[in-house]
Amino acid sequence: MQIYHFTCKHCGYELKLPLGSSDLDQVLTDVNADYADYHLFRCDKESKFVYADIYSKDFEGKCIADGNDLREIDQEEPPVKCPRCTQDLVMETRTPFADDDDDDSS
Repeated sequence: MQIYHFTCKHCGYELKLPLGSSDLDQVLTDVNADYADYHLFRCDKESKFVYADIYSKDFEGKCIADGNDLREIDQEEPPVKCPRCTQDLVMETRTPFADDDDDDSS
C-alpha cells in the first residue's frame, strides 16, 4: 500500500489517500474478510478525488456524497491535473511503516 499526497499550488486542493492492497502477501479468498484493495476515483460532479475498497460489499461505484458514478483513475498513470482547477498537480508517494533506519547519521 502506498500513501498518495496530492497538492495543487494554484487552488490549494490537498488530499492524502492510501491506495493499493494493505499487504502484498494478502490473498483474496472467501474466508478472508479483511482483504482490501483501494483504488483512486474521480467524482466529476464534486471535482474531487476519492478512494474506495473495490472488494467492499458496500462499494457500488458511486460517489457517497451525491450518488453519481465514479470514474476510476489508472494507478499506473496517476493524475497530473487538479480535479478542481485542471492546473498541474503535485503528487508525492510514500510507503507507510517504511524503515527510517537509513536516515540515521550517527
